[in-house]
Amino acid sequence: MRKIGLIKLRSVMSQSDPSLNQSEEAFLDSINKDKLFQFAKPRKEYLNVFYIETGGSEIYFKQCYSHYDAPYYLLVQGERNSLASSLEILTFLQQKGLEGHLIMGSPEEIHHELDLYSHALEVKHSLNGVRLGVIGSPSDWLIASSVDYKAVKKKFGIDLIDIPMKELFVQIAAHKIADEDALARLAKKTKKNEDLRESLYIHSALKYLVEKYELKGFTLRCFDLVSKLQETSCLAFGLLNAEGIVCGCEGDVPSLLTMYLLKALTGQSVFMANPARINVKSKTAVYAHCTCPFDMIASNFTLPTHFESGTGIGIQGNFKKNAFTAAKLNPDLSALRVYTGQIEGNLKEAHLCRSQIQVKFKEDIADLLLRPYGNHLLFIYGDHSELIQRFIQLF
Repeated sequence: MRKIGLIKLRSVMSQSDPSLNQSEEAFLDSINKDKLFQFAKPRKEYLNVFYIETGGSEIYFKQCYSHYDAPYYLLVQGERNSLASSLEILTFLQQKGLEGHLIMGSPEEIHHELDLYSHALEVKHSLNGVRLGVIGSPSDWLIASSVDYKAVKKKFGIDLIDIPMKELFVQIAAHKIADEDALARLAKKTKKNEDLRESLYIHSALKYLVEKYELKGFTLRCFDLVSKLQETSCLAFGLLNAEGIVCGCEGDVPSLLTMYLLKALTGQSVFMANPARINVKSKTAVYAHCTCPFDMIASNFTLPTHFESGTGIGIQGNFKKNAFTAAKLNPDLSALRVYTGQIEGNLKEAHLCRSQIQVKFKEDIADLLLRPYGNHLLFIYGDHSELIQRFIQLF
């Protein structure tokens, strides 16, 4: 957990109250299990928390809050009018259009909240200077998925780096294989030896570009490989995502950004998929894509052809019947939509992309049809909605 800067505020009448000092010590000890608190001047790398010890602290908050960045976190104890004072402060912040959050409850609940907020802040700091590649332009059909590169830099600190497709083709033509073990392992799954080798040439070429441009991830105009080489990047993406390099399909930059944020927050690989069927009433849907991270699926995957083209190699993976979180960043960067639910099963329908999941959402999903953020949705295992919501609040 990131260190937490604790700013103590109490009324002037309570400054010399010995019983308050004792209760404060007991309260902080109950939640300070990891030696979190740093009693120091404000620092941007800390999660700065205002401990509202008593009523009458409002005036002191007003005097010092401008030295700190929003959002403002107010630690509340259940006595000495701490909550009443915190509510006054929260109203003051809202009147100024500033975001504030109460942190209160049992010691365990408070510790959990501090953990979420500090983790989210740590990830926010880690984004600064991250480089993500855009290899080729977005696919022609992604007519609503463009982003403003400068806005991405301003909001997240992430640099988007344009890389021409011709540079990738040059590297593919070098016919290098970066992972001989993968070749031997995957050869047991397919008889299409030439397609397998071509897929690993693509894997090697993409790794070269990642290293050359110092990328943490990229999105690729992948259908150009189909039209020019009659091959796909699906297998390469399955390997690279499992290796920790975030790979997005079709040059979809909003999906790439969503994938990277999910990866940064949870450490997990991300399944990028498009919807085949959505039933708003039952909150169920089918999502599919021809690639998926190998570390998200069971070992009994198969390597059929790519769906739309019938060429190359796709991945037909079997996902765990597990809880999931799904998310998508609005292309204008104004919102990050988050859903949770359960993967109910894997399908093998002939007329869909190869990796297919049947899912049931917890939340209302009407907006997926009424106000969609493009067509792709990004899935990770587990319910991480709390952490993602705390992260969203930072922006």
